[in-house]
Amino acid sequence: MFNTRIAPSPTGDMHIGTARTAYFNWLAARASCGRFYLRIDDTDQARNNPEYTKVILDTMDWLGLYYDECFHQSSRFNRHMMMAESFIDSGLAIREDGAVKLKLPIDNLPKTWTDSLGGEIAITANDFENTDGMVLIKSDGTPSYNWSSVIDDIDYEINFVIRGVDHISNTSKQVILYNLLKAPLPKYAHVGLICVKNKPMSKRDAAASMLHYKNAGYDPEAMLNFLARMGWGPIKDDKSTVMLPVDRMLELFLNSGKMRSAPSNFDLAKLESFDRKYKGKKGVWRTGQALMGDDNGDKKPNDCSG
Repeated sequence: MFNTRIAPSPTGDMHIGTARTAYFNWLAARASCGRFYLRIDDTDQARNNPEYTKVILDTMDWLGLYYDECFHQSSRFNRHMMMAESFIDSGLAIREDGAVKLKLPIDNLPKTWTDSLGGEIAITANDFENTDGMVLIKSDGTPSYNWSSVIDDIDYEINFVIRGVDHISNTSKQVILYNLLKAPLPKYAHVGLICVKNKPMSKRDAAASMLHYKNAGYDPEAMLNFLARMGWGPIKDDKSTVMLPVDRMLELFLNSGKMRSAPSNFDLAKLESFDRKYKGKKGVWRTGQALMGDDNGDKKPNDCSG
């Protein structure tokens, strides 16, 4: 049973790469009878915008990626501070310039961690140097990304983290924190980034915004099919797996397919082809909304707008 999460920041439109990893995490949880959480990563108080929180919620609703619980990290700031205080008490952190900073011990630190796609990853001397003195609580009282992410993942019993390869450097820091907290590591899978012309898709690219596709009227399950094939593939890949509606993806995702750490090419023509096919098949395939709904297919996500 996998408990997973997605943790978008409300600082801009929801990126297509975030939507892709949201779908992968959702599939892993639902296919294993686990729990799927939506965590609004609003630790950056200066850049947060409630309008972007609404975009995140609307996008998840549009895609039918319903979650068991949604919460804002800002609602847990006291918990993050309490755990930082415990590190101070045990000599693993110090107060400096109004902030709480990590103080690494010399011995018994992890040397490697395992990525289920990339294999064994070494924690380098540079990783240790960047982690020693890392800010846990900023001078304004808000937690750092790595600290809040680890504390929340432990408390919510997240045991499978699927995210982009751009987070690998963060993972080494987080593995060290897990070790110091004496908590079991989750399973990690870092998937390749979505690229245009061999370059990672920029947040400034209009095609990167999920709001663009929602407003343009694309079929949500066509979009999910498109997202699934960017970073995942079935073991048996033939004509029968070109079209992968949500219920079929739930059957295949964990045991009959594999995520990839290699970059994925964004192909708008393929999305448009999926869109035409799904719109022509409405009523034949179930949608994500009906699949995860109650007997009437009308389940709504938890409110997370506050």
